[in-house]
Amino acid sequence: MHIQWSPLSARNMPLRPHTRSVLITSHISRQNSTRSVSARSLGQRTQAGHTNRWQLPGALGSDLLGQAQVQRAEDFGNKSSDRKNNSDDPMALHWHEDATSCPQSPLPRLVHPLSASRRTRLCKDVTWSPKIDTPEERFYILSRRVAHNAKPDAVLECLGVRWELHCSVLSSSDTLFELYTSSKRQRDIERAGMVLYNSRVSSSACGRGLVYRKWLLSSPLTLRLPVKDASINKEALSFALRTLYNPEERTDEWGEAVLSTAALLGMSNLFQKCLKEMLTRISSSTVCSFHHVSCKFKETVLQRACERWLELFLVTELSFHIKLKDLSFDLLLKTLRSPRLFASNEYEVLRAVLYWLYLKLNPLRETLPAHSTIIHFFSRETAVFLEQPQGQKYITIFQALRMHGITEWQHLQELQNIRVLPESWLLSILSNHYHTLYSGGDMVVTDFSKQAIRFGMMFDREQECCTQTISLCGFYFLLHAAKLGESDTYNFSIERLRHWDPAVSQSSIVSHPYCMRPDRSVCYHITVQSFANGKWQEHSSGPVNQEFGLFKRRCRSKPFQIEGLFPPMLVTFALAFPF
Repeated sequence: MHIQWSPLSARNMPLRPHTRSVLITSHISRQNSTRSVSARSLGQRTQAGHTNRWQLPGALGSDLLGQAQVQRAEDFGNKSSDRKNNSDDPMALHWHEDATSCPQSPLPRLVHPLSASRRTRLCKDVTWSPKIDTPEERFYILSRRVAHNAKPDAVLECLGVRWELHCSVLSSSDTLFELYTSSKRQRDIERAGMVLYNSRVSSSACGRGLVYRKWLLSSPLTLRLPVKDASINKEALSFALRTLYNPEERTDEWGEAVLSTAALLGMSNLFQKCLKEMLTRISSSTVCSFHHVSCKFKETVLQRACERWLELFLVTELSFHIKLKDLSFDLLLKTLRSPRLFASNEYEVLRAVLYWLYLKLNPLRETLPAHSTIIHFFSRETAVFLEQPQGQKYITIFQALRMHGITEWQHLQELQNIRVLPESWLLSILSNHYHTLYSGGDMVVTDFSKQAIRFGMMFDREQECCTQTISLCGFYFLLHAAKLGESDTYNFSIERLRHWDPAVSQSSIVSHPYCMRPDRSVCYHITVQSFANGKWQEHSSGPVNQEFGLFKRRCRSKPFQIEGLFPPMLVTFALAFPF
């Protein structure tokens, strides 16, 4: 009997037991081969360092922990992606994904927070650099080292950065401790509500929502701190947070940013430490900003220190620095009116004011101009500056100057060339000089403290003696300061010179008038300011009236002797010729 096989007949025929086993075995073998291929493709290793760490290149939708780490790394910062991480380094990447291994993977790469980059960038194989150049990195490394890589208790969201903190250090910051306490109280309330909800709802009805809430309630607390002060930056905030873990942490930028950050975080120790550092760092580049900060926080000690520094170095140092443009109008006026203002002569005070005014009228300048530029700027206008609406507010500044003490011919010529002072002021200055010369030096003095003409000299550490020859209304004087032997005692005196004395140069005799009046009544005041015990001290002789003659026994003043002085010293001789 001949039987013809066909698929149709086979489909209708009942299967014998051994035939069924053959088909099932074939199907299972094909299924296993497919699974082995898939497993081989999923089991490809992507090496990420010497420890042979690897991961599956395919996406795992159930990897909730990995997704949380991804989100945390994405939110931490935007570290440049051109660094490579060695896995034997404690700061190496936990995960590393090769961009070519799985280009279609829906999971983003998992990277360490310190090297997290933008989502649009790929992680590159570059060497980890030991140089730490961002505030976030410096804080992260220090906090992890001090806390021994413990899990953070709170995350501070401030200035667009997530700062991981531990509750053991929060007590040093009143603001952070208060935020942490309130957030923890709110979480406890939510946890109690979740327990009550679990007791009322069946487990099948809770679902994934309860699992998520449990994870959320066990994660670090989130503290949000808004910043409204524009002076606070990431560098200052990172430094302030680092001092929570290491109080000995130092910075090079002690100033408004650190002080404002300490005030915001409620860190009183850091605030006082910053004030002490600022007191020792007052200079031409910082005095204006420090004074602004002292007024902002009403710190009178720092404010007085800045004002004291300006009295000493406004003319000799700040007037040669570009930071002169940051000096406020009120502070300059207060300094000019101070009786302790130090200057080598009255013209130098005028010069400092002209430089300050030029920088105020040209705020975009970043370098200090030459003196000829200043003179040309104020000489090119035909109208008088102080008589214009723009210049009337500066009248009080020029009224505080003692321009009657400018007696050099070239300086008086400069006053006439610059179109700053009104004609009436110039006429008054020149006429007073004329009457003083022709009356034998007599001056109209109504207030000695405001009208005396000042001459100053600086006494350095290497000097044993310092002298200066001055000419005033036809009279010549030698200002003398000398150290007595090896002691810390100094003598200060004034001596009248005759026209044939060697101290009077021949050029001075030719270009300056000389008065032959045998006796000249002089009112003088010697002020010595020296730095000792961390602060500037002032020694004053007070106003002294004395007749100076041409003979030796009457030409020298009584020595003004001071003990316990140490250089550097600033010595001011103020003179006036009363009737």
